[in-house]
Amino acid sequence: MAWVRISDDFYDHAKFDAAGALGTALWVAGLAWCNRNLTDGFIPRRVALRLLDFEDAAEAVQHAERHAGGNTVTNDSDHEDLGPLVARFAVRRLVAAGLWVEADGGYRVHDYLDYQKSADQIDSERKSNAARQKAFRDRKKPSKPTPAAPDTEPRRAGGNGVTHSGVTPAPNPNPLTSPDGEVSRQRASTGTQQRAVEVPAQAVPATAVPLVDACTTAGLVVAWRLTSAEWLKIEALIDRVGIPALVEHARRLHAARGTPAHSARAWIKDWAGLPTGASAAPPPPGQAGGGSGEVVPLRRSNSYTDNLLAGLALLEERGN
Repeated sequence: MAWVRISDDFYDHAKFDAAGALGTALWVAGLAWCNRNLTDGFIPRRVALRLLDFEDAAEAVQHAERHAGGNTVTNDSDHEDLGPLVARFAVRRLVAAGLWVEADGGYRVHDYLDYQKSADQIDSERKSNAARQKAFRDRKKPSKPTPAAPDTEPRRAGGNGVTHSGVTPAPNPNPLTSPDGEVSRQRASTGTQQRAVEVPAQAVPATAVPLVDACTTAGLVVAWRLTSAEWLKIEALIDRVGIPALVEHARRLHAARGTPAHSARAWIKDWAGLPTGASAAPPPPGQAGGGSGEVVPLRRSNSYTDNLLAGLALLEERGN
C-alpha cells in the first residue's frame, strides 16, 4: 500500500476556503488517484468527473432548493443530471482556487511533485524492495547438501566443527533448540541439519563432542569457540566430574541467571568448582566461578585430572 503526503494543517490555507468542501474532497481523491496510477499529478478530464460519487451532494442540493423555494445552483435544470453538475462544479472550484491547473485533456494538480513522489521514484523503490525481498528469501532457502566423504580419519582430527552453516552432519539425531525457542529436527531425507552451536573448526576434541551434544540436546545452545587451554580444562572436567553433572549444572545456571550465557566459556569456572562426583547443584551465591580472587592451593586428589585441573586454575590466577 502506498501513501500520499498531506500536511495536517492544509485546511488552514486560503485556497481550500475557496475550493469549499466539495472541492477539497475532490482534491484529496485526485492526489490518491495520481499516486496510485503514477501520473505525476495529471488527471484526465473524464476521470476527474468520476473520481467521487456526488449523489449525496446532489440530494443535499435538492433538499436545500426545496426548502429555499428556488433553483439557483442548478440554473433551473432537471434534477436527474444533478450529480454530474455537482462534479463539474467541484472541478471549477478547484481550478478557480489554483489547486488544479487546466491541461491538455484534463487537469494537473498544482505543485504535485513538490510534495509527492514521482512515478520514477516509486518505480525505483518498488524494484529495490523487490530485489531486497528476493535476496532475503534466497538467503532463507536451505542450501543443497554436500555428499559426505568416507570417514577414514579419527574423529579427533577436528574436521567436524559445528557451525551455523547447516552443512556439517549432526552427531546425534535429537532435535536442537534455537535461542528463540524453535526446534529444528534432523531431516532423514537429506541427512543434514542446521546446527545452532558454534565451535572452532580446528580443535574439537573427541572427548568433548559428547558434552557438546548433551548440552545441545538439553537446550543449552551456546558458542563453543574455545582455546586449546580451555578445551584441556573441559577434558579434565569430563573425566573428573562427568558429563551428566556438567550438563545439569550448566542447565541450572542457564535458568537462574537473568541473561543466559552465550558461550560455554562462561561455565568453565563454575564447573571447576564442582567436586568429584558432583550432584550438579549450583555453587553458593558469591562463590560461582571462583570469583573470590584467592589462589586455590593444590590438594590431595583421587586422580591425575584433579591435579591437572588445579594446576591450570593456579596458573590462570597468577596470570591475572
